[in-house]
Amino acid sequence: MTAMTAPAGLPHLTLARLGRAEVQPYLPQLSEWLLPDQSYGVQHTWPQLYRSDGDGTFLVLRDADRLVAHCAFRIVTVRGERDTFPAALLGSVATAPDCRGQGLAGRLLGETIATARTQGAAAILLWAERPDLYARAGFAPGPTETCALLARRPHPDHSGMRLATVDDHAQLHALHALKPWRVERSLTAMSALLTTPGMWTFVRERQGRITAYACCGKGADLQGFWHEVGGSDTEIAELLMAAMHELEQTDAMLLPPPYRPDLLAVLGRHVVEVATVPGPMVLVTSAVDPGRCWIDGLDSV
Repeated sequence: MTAMTAPAGLPHLTLARLGRAEVQPYLPQLSEWLLPDQSYGVQHTWPQLYRSDGDGTFLVLRDADRLVAHCAFRIVTVRGERDTFPAALLGSVATAPDCRGQGLAGRLLGETIATARTQGAAAILLWAERPDLYARAGFAPGPTETCALLARRPHPDHSGMRLATVDDHAQLHALHALKPWRVERSLTAMSALLTTPGMWTFVRERQGRITAYACCGKGADLQGFWHEVGGSDTEIAELLMAAMHELEQTDAMLLPPPYRPDLLAVLGRHVVEVATVPGPMVLVTSAVDPGRCWIDGLDSV
């Protein structure tokens, strides 16, 4: 714990790095700040950070015992376009409503960046609602991403389509490991992510072997979005159309990875609109730029 120069009204401001157990009492407050009026809190929306088996690093500013500002990240191994490298996925930057506008988030962000560097991150990625704040800390816009609006069509092929079960997790982990760009996951970590509340995972099975999977929703995040897929483009397209019928979706959004340039063409007339959206902002902390990468929705924080 480190004392800091305190703004007016915060006489006992300190910086602290909290362990997983220490951050638990603050989760209701963080849920109120970050996910107001949502059914799911932070531990269900970003389980890799906040669930009891998560692996986040948490930095906070407190005035005595009162939480004033918060930021979290997790170190992951990213297999990207050029290389495999350690990266910090950063999120949950939040300040108490009555303490905003005093530069506290920027101060905490600087401490968080320094901590991520000491943990070996070659790059730091974050999803920004306020790009200007993060640009001042050295972050630059990353490559744009694609978002496609899918429309449900009549008579999809439902053969072999079903909801995933725990017994499927090993096969889904194997399909994830075939992706050319990905965040590396252990089977245990993937199994935990696949049980995230507010998410549906569908599989397509042929002759006892799973050929594709697709995930929709995730806690209070990514509702109505298909955000992670595995398998061949053809099998994924068939699965998505059948799963949309199963969920009674007349339309839905798809986040197709950039390493799947043909997926939208395979979906064909089911794609009614395509838009370009900002990707995560990036701060390169090593001497060599690691290049482009892709973070599936399950890994996003």
